[in-house]
Amino acid sequence: MEPTTAATTAASGGISSSGFMLAIMVFFIVMIMLSSRSQKKRDAEHAKQVSTLQKGDKVVLVGGIIGTVVGFNQEILEVKVSENTKLSVLPSGIVSVLKGNTLQQGDKK
Repeated sequence: MEPTTAATTAASGGISSSGFMLAIMVFFIVMIMLSSRSQKKRDAEHAKQVSTLQKGDKVVLVGGIIGTVVGFNQEILEVKVSENTKLSVLPSGIVSVLKGNTLQQGDKK
């Protein structure tokens, strides 16, 4: 029997190992690009939600705490979580905005 080489495998219609590796690399590059694109879209939507916050809006914080926005101080939000408790929160600490009793887009379902 004749030993199988990359040349005979490629000639017989098989894929060489370098071609296989190239296909895998292209697949991963496409997946990374799609993932980064969707992440940018979510980040832009979150920034829009936070920039339109007003006093009285209900928000969900990172720890799952629900509170009401009572003030803004430069880049820090003041969130009232109970009668005598206010938290100072960075905008990145806002997970979602509650309108009525429903969560807005971008929220975890």
